[in-house]
Amino acid sequence: MWSALPRAARFKKQRCCREVDQPVLDLRGVSKQFPGHLAVANLSLALRHGEFFSLLGPSGCGKTTTLRMVAGFEQPSAGEIYLRSERIDQRRPYQRNVSTVFQNYALFPHLTVQQNVEFGLRRQGVRTDLQKRVHDVLELVQLGGKEARLPAQISGGERQRVALARSLVLAPDVLLLDEPLSALDPNLRKQVRAELKALQRNVGITFLFVTHDQEEALSLSDRMAVLAGGRLEQLGTPEEVYLRPRTRFVASFLGSVNWMDGVGVRPEAVRLSAQHPDGARSKPVVVEQVRFLGNSIHIQARLETGEAIIAETSRLQPAYSPGDRLHAWWLPGDELRFE
Repeated sequence: MWSALPRAARFKKQRCCREVDQPVLDLRGVSKQFPGHLAVANLSLALRHGEFFSLLGPSGCGKTTTLRMVAGFEQPSAGEIYLRSERIDQRRPYQRNVSTVFQNYALFPHLTVQQNVEFGLRRQGVRTDLQKRVHDVLELVQLGGKEARLPAQISGGERQRVALARSLVLAPDVLLLDEPLSALDPNLRKQVRAELKALQRNVGITFLFVTHDQEEALSLSDRMAVLAGGRLEQLGTPEEVYLRPRTRFVASFLGSVNWMDGVGVRPEAVRLSAQHPDGARSKPVVVEQVRFLGNSIHIQARLETGEAIIAETSRLQPAYSPGDRLHAWWLPGDELRFE
């Protein structure tokens, strides 16, 4: 596992204290207007050195367009982009010290693993220590010994690692990742997700990660920005955004919510019991459906008003059956309220 490797100081740039205090990537009022469509509207973000930052949102929210503007594949209609305090939005892609891992990996099928990884270095005219740099990064992503294989001769997870190695070997200030796990099967995605987080910690490079998968963003990010309709809905740590969403959209997009009397309550905050606990909000319900999910129990019940309410409870809770009349309750501090 990458987490077991020694810290890869050779991939980290030495910066003075003044630089570390400044954002490594700074988007200031960035917008992108396509014909008949405003893809990104007045977006401002400041990414810190060495953090894992995610752009999360549904399809068409502007997250990939934002990534492409940072990479230089799209030109902002308004606003400015700074990399280590230098304005880059007017530079060509190859003039920016960022590197991109694409959704389909974009590996050259006729080149070996070694050749794919060294391709960017050769284009930059790098010759000194090229073989050592490639060897080091392949060891870092656990591909040592597979240098001579073609992309078709390795697994999907290994192809994803080749794409990462090809970007990391360039030692970018920011690594841009456009839904890089979406092509993997669910079980492999979880494994590679953990390895990706360990790798980012190991190399100390800022990652800007684009995803529509809420679980990926919550589990990987130091901070995350939720976008909708090209606009920033909320910025914060995963805990802040999930537990204290500022809008109904953010609350609903990041997970299931029971909406009652203008208040939202997440299913994991709802409990069921025969009695009404003191100090809790409570509503009488009738159990309709009970589903076993392995590590939890999914219970759907019906309020007297006819509304459905969902509770996700531990397997250690008492067993309930359809038709049981109970109290659904939650603590006031678990309520999600919006202005």
